[in-house]
Amino acid sequence: MISTADDAEGQGPSAPRGPRIYAHCWTLLPVMGPPEAARFAAENGFAGLELFCNPCEFWPGLIPAATLDALGAIGRDEGIEYSLYGGYTINAATRLPELKALDTETVKRTLEVAAHVGAKVLCVHPGVVVELRNLERKGVRSQTVRFDRERLIEDAWKSSVEAIGGWADLAAPAGVTIVVENDVHVQHTVAGTVQSLAALVEAVKRPNVKVNFDTGHAFLGAGLTEEFDVLEHLIGHFHLDDTATPEVSDHLPLGEGAVPFPAIARRLGSSDAALAIEIYAPERAVEATLASRDYILKVIAEAEAPGEPG
Repeated sequence: MISTADDAEGQGPSAPRGPRIYAHCWTLLPVMGPPEAARFAAENGFAGLELFCNPCEFWPGLIPAATLDALGAIGRDEGIEYSLYGGYTINAATRLPELKALDTETVKRTLEVAAHVGAKVLCVHPGVVVELRNLERKGVRSQTVRFDRERLIEDAWKSSVEAIGGWADLAAPAGVTIVVENDVHVQHTVAGTVQSLAALVEAVKRPNVKVNFDTGHAFLGAGLTEEFDVLEHLIGHFHLDDTATPEVSDHLPLGEGAVPFPAIARRLGSSDAALAIEIYAPERAVEATLASRDYILKVIAEAEAPGEPG
């Protein structure tokens, strides 16, 4: 495990801080459940595990107490950290009161899970404009002049700011940070540019609201380094994944696509935020997770080597 650790006598750091690499339950979902993934993370030297909230086996409010107890015990006994990924089920941008109330209840239950296992980060998405989805049929844009699309996006953006601010207030007493993912590739997102995402997070005006920087998504947007430059001061968490082209979010194992990780490697290595390996390789989930971890550590080490360019 690569992380800062105080010495036994409490005299301060015994080693310089290194990158905190997390495994991810979404990646490991095809082959193991959350407790098995936590043991895998601990046994293979990961600093933590990102728990994926999904209706298959890990939905807040339905998770067996034994599963939560097992995760908490593994975290305490093995010294691994947890973060939580809310997925796309909740929509911060909705203006429909019934759905807003349901999403808030889901966040409350997710924060109960966070408290049980000691997670300090909850990843969410900026949200999508449901009205624009309604103005389509089978993916075909409705040709209507009755609705101002820009106004619909603006109103949904404001709803997202309000909702995330409310969630952050619920999370603050437990010391949980809400991190909002860069989702430029998602159709009808309220944050279709890196600038709009930065503005959204800053508009929330909560110290426990930051950005979850997904490397593959950034590559699809303005570019990896371009988006990193804009968001770096707001980043509180990372999703590391690769992609083959700037058109599709492949979530490939690291080093198997075109994302130029060396360009931000030194800054990744010095970041306090966790680096969660969120890749999709269902036929080799374990092998690809380990290989991706080794790849990013190698790239960071090479960037930090004496004489190497920044």
